Amino acid sequence: MLTGTYERNLDAKGRLSLPAAVRNELGEHVRVLPAPDVEALYVFSESEYGNWVDSLFEKRGGFNPRSPEDQDLRRMLNAMAAPMDIDSASRIGLSDTLRASKHLSREVTVVGNADHLEVWDRATWNARLAESQDKLMALFFS
Repeated sequence: MLTGTYERNLDAKGRLSLPAAVRNELGEHVRVLPAPDVEALYVFSESEYGNWVDSLFEKRGGFNPRSPEDQDLRRMLNAMAAPMDIDSASRIGLSDTLRASKHLSREVTVVGNADHLEVWDRATWNARLAESQDKLMALFFS
């Protein structure tokens, strides 16, 4: 399970140094895509990416390869997911397009979220964290 919060700085080439605490759980290759629900990038291991895509179709009874809609949705998901190798320095390169899609600056925060990592602009993450304090308190004490 991927957990924790890690402050990082992207280098001049847009490379992200992955936290050592989660590096081994990711394997050698990852899939990176703009998160559909928040202002962050999702980073999945190869196997967890496949599991996540499959889970999206569960409410429909699973992926139906004979359904044009299912084919189109899976195509769009896979088109957004950039395959990346983790280099020998435990870095992944975030393209200009990926960084721009979620307004990532040099300072980012990497957040573990169970089956994936999320890469947030640090200021955006800090604002989100501050906004969530009341919800967290309600969760703890409900």
